[in-house]
Formats: sequence, structure tokens, C-alpha cells
Amino acid sequence: MGYMGTGGGAIWILLVGLVFKLTGFAVRDELMLRVLVICGFLCDAGYYFFRADPIIPSVLSNIALMSVNIVLIAAIASERTTWRMSPEDRRIYAHFPTLSPGQFRRLRKMIVAESCDPGTILTREDQPVDTLMLVMADRIVITKRGEAFPIAGPAFVGEVAFLTGNPSSADVTLPDGGTVLRVDSATLRTRMARSPALNNAMVALFGTELARKVAESVPMDSAVAASPLDAGVENALEAATQATPPPKATP
Repeated sequence: MGYMGTGGGAIWILLVGLVFKLTGFAVRDELMLRVLVICGFLCDAGYYFFRADPIIPSVLSNIALMSVNIVLIAAIASERTTWRMSPEDRRIYAHFPTLSPGQFRRLRKMIVAESCDPGTILTREDQPVDTLMLVMADRIVITKRGEAFPIAGPAFVGEVAFLTGNPSSADVTLPDGGTVLRVDSATLRTRMARSPALNNAMVALFGTELARKVAESVPMDSAVAASPLDAGVENALEAATQATPPPKATP
């Protein structure tokens, strides 16, 4: 081990470690940053350990820093992947494409599942809506100002009321029954207010859902006619635009 003495023969290890750390701090992806920084700390630990006179406190401090970053890498991987989700959670997550896996895991803790009989009324026109619903059913009937039309499920219900804070814009019923996943609106608003990333993701999800409902509720040969949802969608999207700051770049 004599060649690893305190002279310049081993200084290259520190230089390699410095390159790893500088490169890590230059990249924008946090996962890659952590990996590169770990490589840098590993080089530092190797230098202090293989010296002719090892400096054990420096070795241990670098190992401690590596351990912290390994834990953070595991947290980032959990935030970005679905590997810890059950098959049922993966099935539900497919209906939240704008959310990251980590955001969905936190939202999942707020979801309450309810089985509904055929003919169940989920919302009534001009009545308050206290929950945001994801309806797992093949057919949902929306009735607005006496005009009824079906939409294909699964679909969200109550998102217009959630975005605007207004009462329900239509009656919504389940002619064949189904499963309803409910999230308390007040709790979700609080979470969204605390997390701009979650707020942006949910508003993007609602915008996609509202556009889909409009497209499915208006036959192609009648597109010149106004859809019963048009006013509600316009108000909801306007409210979302005013309430939501533009997405921030993630470092």
C-alpha cells in the first residue's frame, strides 16, 4: 500500500472524486446528482482509507454522507416508480396520468371506496358537492336542465364543482351501479394549496377530463350545437387558470 502515501501518487483519487461531485451538481436530474455525488464520496473515502496513515474519521464521515444519499436515492426511486404499488393501486393510478407515483401514493391514502347500487344518484344539480369522485362504472348518466346524456366510464364526477367552488352543475346517476372512489374536497384543496406540483398536476388532470367529457357528449355531426357541459367547463377552466400558478422548473 506504500504507493498510496500522502504524496501526489494518490491525489488522483481526490481529483476523480471532485470531478464526480462537480458533474453531479451540474446536472438537473436529482437522481443522477445523488449517484454522482456518492461516487465522489466513495473516492474520498478510498483516498483517506488507503493512505499510509489512514484517517478513519474522514472515512467514516464520507461513508455517512454516502448512506444519507443512498436513502435519498431510494426515496426518489419510490417517488418515480410504481414497483411498490399493488395491482389494484396500479389500476387506479392509470386514471391519474398527470400525477407522479409518489403524488398518487399520498392521494391514495385519502381515497375511500364505496359500492353503489343501480340507480344511485351521485350529485344533484344546484346542490353542494363535498367530495371529488372517480366513478368506476361503464355507464354514467348526466342530466342538466332536463337534458340527459351518457358518458363512458370510468370518469371523474364533481371536478367542476371542485374547481369553481360552486354547487353541482348537473345530476349524475349510475344506471348500472358501480364503485365510487371518493376524496374529501376540503382535504384535497388543503393538500393542493401546500404543494404547487400537486396543484398543477390535478388541474391538468381535470382539464383533460373535462375536454374528454365535452368530446364524448357532443356527436360529431352536431358539433355546431352547444354542449350542456360547455358553460360549466368554461367556468371551471377559467377558475383553474386564475388559481394555478405556472409550473415551476424542477432543479
